[in-house]
Amino acid sequence: MSYKYRTVRVRGTDQIGTIARRHGSAPEIYETSKDPSTSVVPVFFPETGEIRFFDRSVLEDVVSPAG
Repeated sequence: MSYKYRTVRVRGTDQIGTIARRHGSAPEIYETSKDPSTSVVPVFFPETGEIRFFDRSVLEDVVSPAG
């Protein structure tokens, strides 16, 4: 099952947001150096209406309760 919008949490915080993506496409991934392991993704925070960029290693999926 694929989710259109992935809800993620910033590790070590209570900040929860949604990975921002263009309509109908994969999430935008931005390379920050020549090393492909250091890339960032935009995360939208509905509480503040802002989009902030995070390294993928600090994001973890939030699992919604079933039901």
